[in-house]
Amino acid sequence: MIEKSKRVPYKSLALTIALWVFSLLIHFDFPLKTIAIFALVMASFWMNSIYRNVPGSVFSPSLWGFKKSLNWILVAIILSLILSIYSRIEDGLPAVPSKIGVFVIIAVFIGFVEEVVFRGFVQGGAQQWNQKGAIVLASVSHAGYKALLFVFPLQHINNSNFELFGYTFLAGLVLGYSRYITGSLWPAILAHCIFDFWLYMELSTGPWWVW
Repeated sequence: MIEKSKRVPYKSLALTIALWVFSLLIHFDFPLKTIAIFALVMASFWMNSIYRNVPGSVFSPSLWGFKKSLNWILVAIILSLILSIYSRIEDGLPAVPSKIGVFVIIAVFIGFVEEVVFRGFVQGGAQQWNQKGAIVLASVSHAGYKALLFVFPLQHINNSNFELFGYTFLAGLVLGYSRYITGSLWPAILAHCIFDFWLYMELSTGPWWVW
């Protein structure tokens, strides 16, 4: 039997690779888009496999409780607001949005789904390998997914892909640690959703990168 600390988190690694292929190729036309769609199907396969074979990875009742995470939730709300205001100012937008657009609903949903995928499935699937290593793996997985979205077609964004990877990786470490220390996904989910809500509040349509 393989010792717990020496188990290779191959399901989380396979899920990461599938998501990276999807984000890299999704903006191409067919036939490359077909590969992206197939990669997304494979990502769903690996998420299902993690759900079935790694107890407590995503949908255990404790992960969706608030009791032990209220302080972290408060910290998450404050930090996400500060970061979203900073990002708006850096992008040349007013710190406080002037209106609420339709896209903000989708933006919040995207933030929710990303946390379930990366802090849930990827980190949860790797936690039997190593708890702290799982935090790093989920952060790399999420950062790579974000950065690769902007490679093809190469787009002009306020931050380089390298900077985007770095910011997302550092944020992922904090979000992943919140799951580790509280045993709950809510601090990470709320932080991400509030960040996206404030950052994209005025948009009436989705940015080009929303596939």
